[in-house]
Amino acid sequence: MLRLVLLGALASTIVLTPITAVPQELALAGAPAIVLPSAPPALSTECRPKRSVAEFIRRPLRALHRAVFSGRQIRVLAIGSSSTVGVGASSPSATYVARLETTLEGSLKGMDFDVIGRGMSGEVAQGAADRMKREVEDTKPNLVVWQVGTNDALRHVGLDQFKSCLRKTLTWLAENKIDVVLVNPQYGDQLVKDDYYGQVVAAVAEVAKDMHVLLVDRFQEMRELQRERGDTFYLTADNLHLNDVGYRCMAEQLARSIVAALLQADADGAQPVFLP
Repeated sequence: MLRLVLLGALASTIVLTPITAVPQELALAGAPAIVLPSAPPALSTECRPKRSVAEFIRRPLRALHRAVFSGRQIRVLAIGSSSTVGVGASSPSATYVARLETTLEGSLKGMDFDVIGRGMSGEVAQGAADRMKREVEDTKPNLVVWQVGTNDALRHVGLDQFKSCLRKTLTWLAENKIDVVLVNPQYGDQLVKDDYYGQVVAAVAEVAKDMHVLLVDRFQEMRELQRERGDTFYLTADNLHLNDVGYRCMAEQLARSIVAALLQADADGAQPVFLP
């Protein structure tokens, strides 16, 4: 099931060490058994750079794991700016939000994912933070994917202000026992000419590490792809927004990280722990 709420105009490879985990099955009354895969899904050839990208910040998604084995439909709230809206995609079905749902369902057989896109073009982190509680109350997600930082970097939002916004919002989500995945800004040759852009990318990583939150390093993956094929491989002519290939690679990277985090939680065998 897919619900896209477009609040704006629609216009990187992480190397994951295979997890040795025995797939678990849960037979629910009237429902098929849930079977986790033995390893995360591989990236497609088009989305996998020749030079490996080291895994950055990885965390188990324990609350999502618990929800998966409860037999419920899994709701994922995708919040952010134009990448979440899908600006640059040729159609709604080509956005990362749409592709993430189908990719997760293809990787986790028998699971029903509802990825709900709540993007707003041009929005900075504080804008998403201001509406986070309302969006969570409306969608009741098991997982939040927060694509963040690009517009803060372009507008030179103060780093302390930016990091404080992330920390406060992530703390609130943790208090409400909701797992989170952060997605950092996209890479582009024109974008990184401004040194501040890299500082915001680093700030997202710092907060993710301190707050024990899974980070999908879109920036690094796209940088490796750019070195091989250039910006036009995954960006539109404006050198800012993703094209269809860029959105597909973003969805594949996200799905791979999410499945890996589920397998890590499965291997841990621990109850959800939310750290401030």
